[in-house]
Amino acid sequence: MVRWCALAVVAIAGVMAGAKAQDRGPPGIVFDGTARTGTDTRPVRFRFFCSSNNGPNITGVLAVELEIPQYEQLSAVFDLEPFEGPDANAGPLTLLRAAGARSKASDRFAAAGSIIPSGVSEAFMLGVDASRRGPGPLRKLAAVLRPLTEGPAQLAWQQGNARPGGTPMTAGLDLSKAQSEQLKSGLGPCLGAR
Repeated sequence: MVRWCALAVVAIAGVMAGAKAQDRGPPGIVFDGTARTGTDTRPVRFRFFCSSNNGPNITGVLAVELEIPQYEQLSAVFDLEPFEGPDANAGPLTLLRAAGARSKASDRFAAAGSIIPSGVSEAFMLGVDASRRGPGPLRKLAAVLRPLTEGPAQLAWQQGNARPGGTPMTAGLDLSKAQSEQLKSGLGPCLGAR
């Protein structure tokens, strides 16, 4: 929960949701997608942030998060507990693959997250983020997200299971040209030039 709150505070720097994006929950640009874990298929939300460095004490962030509603129903096949907390260390079990009109990119990341309120139940917010101070992780995440601004585009999030041999979770997002433009506008300062 601490990690999510920190991201939410940093992300308030003005990433606005436009047409077709949802505006409930924490700030950011939000689109609906679908996730499959074994035989379970459910709607999920993808949330994107780009916030600014604000002086020496507030560091901006580029982030993509996957909101999994009613996550506790998955516990028999996919336990999210190893990913919970700001110091979660389940390892680089997240594979993000993006395909836009002109380019493709993919890379592995270590995701962490927390339980958040979501309507009448709770959801698990799993996230990959990079500080805007220090180029390494930011460059890596920006390279994967950049093709999403070349709409129409697709993002595939494959989340490996922390249990050896466990069922993975695969989530997908299809973006229209207008949604890609929305990401280009909202994430542009974090994506920079190639």
